[in-house]
Amino acid sequence: MLEYKIRPAEGDVKHKPTLFLIHGYGSNAEDLFSFAPHLPSTHTIISLQAPLSLGYGSYAWYPLGVDASGEVTTNVDDAWSVVDLLIENINFLIEKYVLNPQDISLLGFSQGAILSWALAFKYPEKVRRIIALSGLIHDSIPLGKPEFIAYAAHGIDDSVIQIERARKHILPLSQKYPEIEYYEFNDGHTVSQENFTALMQWISKTNL
Repeated sequence: MLEYKIRPAEGDVKHKPTLFLIHGYGSNAEDLFSFAPHLPSTHTIISLQAPLSLGYGSYAWYPLGVDASGEVTTNVDDAWSVVDLLIENINFLIEKYVLNPQDISLLGFSQGAILSWALAFKYPEKVRRIIALSGLIHDSIPLGKPEFIAYAAHGIDDSVIQIERARKHILPLSQKYPEIEYYEFNDGHTVSQENFTALMQWISKTNL
């Protein structure tokens, strides 16, 4: 099982909604867990840590390579195997802490956002909401009408995952389906205060 950090919901944790945090490449469970004090006290917050160690305090969900042209490459099978690993851990933690299986949300950054999209489209019965920050929807994900709701945001000046890659699939989805809300900010590969305020407002209005 993956390592994780947990902040229980206020009161009795049983049957409460849960927000799983999925960090980016080269980070760790502590990173997004810094959001925990600002996230709803009605939710259990669980920050998962990726299994692949890159060095002290640095982890990845799946390896990245670079091709001859300098483009970042991914082994698609590696990435999809992590999606299954994530759902296995989510199911384990739902059972362990008696969480509400009908109210599971994901918050992913960068590589974690890519995995959040993949997980939500592959296991829509498991995921009610996703928050996908500075990520993209991989070409290998079969797209259809989403059975979940999503807040997605990207920095216009992102030099790690260029804005065009986010616009390729996320923008058309948001234009076609009201379940997907997509925003762009004058940021790089980061989460600005403006972005964080907007996602907190989205969590509040969708916390039904």
